[in-house]
Amino acid sequence: SAGILRTFLLILYCTGLRLGEAVRLQLSDVNLNTREFFIQESKGRARLVPFRKDLAQEITTYLKERKSIAKTNEQIVVDTLFVNLCGNSLTTNAVSCAIVQLLRQQGLKPAKGRVGPRPFDFRHAFAVHRLTEWYHQGVDIHARLPWLSAYMGHANVLGTEVYLHATPELLQVASDRFESRLRH
Repeated sequence: SAGILRTFLLILYCTGLRLGEAVRLQLSDVNLNTREFFIQESKGRARLVPFRKDLAQEITTYLKERKSIAKTNEQIVVDTLFVNLCGNSLTTNAVSCAIVQLLRQQGLKPAKGRVGPRPFDFRHAFAVHRLTEWYHQGVDIHARLPWLSAYMGHANVLGTEVYLHATPELLQVASDRFESRLRH
C-alpha cells in the first residue's frame, strides 16, 4: 500500500538505514518513546539509530495501518515492522522493486535499464545532506566523519568517505566560505 511504502521511504531518507536493515526491523526494535531503532547486527555491528519526532509520528500512523492489516488477515504472525497487505514480512527484493517502480512512475527513472536513481540512493542522500548541514554549520567534517560512520554502521571511516564528494550545494557553500575568508 502507499502508506507502507511512504513510511519505508521516510525511514530510509530520514535515517540512512540500509534497505535490508529497514526490512528486517522488528516491532521490538522500534522505540517510539526514545525515538530510536535498534539495528540488529548488520555488517558486523549492532547500533542504535535515533530519529526525529516527525518520523515517530509517521511510524505511529503506519502502525495503525499495520493493525488494520492484521484485522483484515485475522492476525499477523510475524513480528517485523513492515508487512505486506497479506500480513507477511516484506522482502528486500519486493521493496526494492516497489521503489524502482515508484521512481519510474514519477519519471525519475527510465522505463527500462539500470540508469537513474536507485533504492540505495536514499541512504546516500541522507549522508550527503548530513555532511552538507555540518558544512553549513562550520563543523570540521573530518572530525565528525567517525560519528557519521558509526551512525551508518560502517566498519570504519573509509566506508563513509564515499559520501565526501562535491554536490552543487556543497560547492556553493565552499565557494562562499572561501570568498568570506579572502575578504578578512
